[in-house]
Amino acid sequence: MAGETGPVEVSRSHAMVIAGLFALACWNVLQVTVSIFTTFRHYRGLYFWSMLISTMGILLHAITAFLRYFALAPNFPMCILICIGWYAMVTGQSVVLYSRLHLVTSYDRYSRWVLCMIVFNFCALHIPTTVLFLGINRGLHSLDEPFNIYERIQLAGFAVQETILSGLYIWEATTTLRPILQMKGSRGRRVLVNLVAVNAIAVLLDASLLTTEYTNHFDIQTTYKPVVYSIKSLLEFTVLNSLLVVVRTNPSSIEDVEQLNRDELHMEMRWSGNRSDHAATPGVGQPRSDNSDVRCSSRESHLKPHGSWSSYAEQHDPV
Repeated sequence: MAGETGPVEVSRSHAMVIAGLFALACWNVLQVTVSIFTTFRHYRGLYFWSMLISTMGILLHAITAFLRYFALAPNFPMCILICIGWYAMVTGQSVVLYSRLHLVTSYDRYSRWVLCMIVFNFCALHIPTTVLFLGINRGLHSLDEPFNIYERIQLAGFAVQETILSGLYIWEATTTLRPILQMKGSRGRRVLVNLVAVNAIAVLLDASLLTTEYTNHFDIQTTYKPVVYSIKSLLEFTVLNSLLVVVRTNPSSIEDVEQLNRDELHMEMRWSGNRSDHAATPGVGQPRSDNSDVRCSSRESHLKPHGSWSSYAEQHDPV
């Protein structure tokens, strides 16, 4: 069996592909980890911990699978660590999407349904696959065929779960959230496009992963899987954080803050140029003070959350 029960015997070129995919996954994990610790102000909350655990799960799965495939460590202990990393990598990433679901919908029942789906799939897909995988690696060859069948079932099951999550994000972004993001100007529209594109890419990546499994390339599938999840983590972390910033920001501050700064600078230059002409005019300083107050009030208004959706996001935001 190609990696199911121990080290693989492959050509040098095949081995280089496997090693390269593992290296790519580890590099992506490094980028996500740095982003996590430089983005979060507080190291707490479901989003932070699910993101961190999912990322560490990718790293654990990639390293232990690499050591096992090339017989660089004992087989069975690596199998146990591979399963732990697999739990964190797959279910952890679904929990990441669940934790940010309130940004695209205010319907609590969606969150409850998604949570029930994640818990059910963990019990129905992770646990039986783990029992079969550890069994065949303890020499129970009667479990070889059941494992091959259930391995495909669990991969398809998790692909369906992640497709449902991606579809929910796309649907809510293009219906419920679209008018709100359009109020935010060009940046809001860009975040909307990015959100839809990232979730569409996630579905395509899951489809490519299914292809490697259903073409009987178990070694490539388990090697490619950390790459898929690391890419999805990179994309989703970026777009979800951008979505949070846009939802919580006043519309005018997103589109017009740079223009406001340029206008203020231009007005200051004009004021300095005309100051000598109006020096003799009584009370000329008072309008300047009033204008400054108006500009300060305008700038302060940009810092206030906009609308009920922003308040809802702030109440649910653990960052």
